[in-house]
Amino acid sequence: MLKGQAVPLKYQYDHIEDSVLMFSCERCSVFLIQDATVESPSYVELTFEGTMCVRSARTDCTPAIGIYPEKAGASFIVELTESQWSIEAHKAYVYATSPLEPRGRHFVVSNHDVFHEILADSFTEGIVSPGDSRYEFVTQLFNTRLNQSS
Repeated sequence: MLKGQAVPLKYQYDHIEDSVLMFSCERCSVFLIQDATVESPSYVELTFEGTMCVRSARTDCTPAIGIYPEKAGASFIVELTESQWSIEAHKAYVYATSPLEPRGRHFVVSNHDVFHEILADSFTEGIVSPGDSRYEFVTQLFNTRLNQSS
């Protein structure tokens, strides 16, 4: 089991619902459903800056298993504190002659059936609510999966 710490989040998300990860050069966002009980839910957006790598799996297990926040029921992500992923990623994805050094913190965002690992410098939290200019786009990210299964 990897060592790490729970990082409490400001915003509560529905752990049983799905999540969506979007990754581009240097930035990654994970969208989580804030309240799945209403017709127009809000979404929690975790934005990771200085992103080096991401990986995800659809599974009941997670690299963050056994790491929980002090307050039961609180939403959180995990930072794995003794991870070697930055060194492994550097060896695998950076030219040997590059002056770049291994960097990044190893974060894990877990849901009921999927987890996302993000190697990044930092993260921030935000909310995408009805009326936000990105609301329809984020809603469509979640609805695409639902429409494909019908």
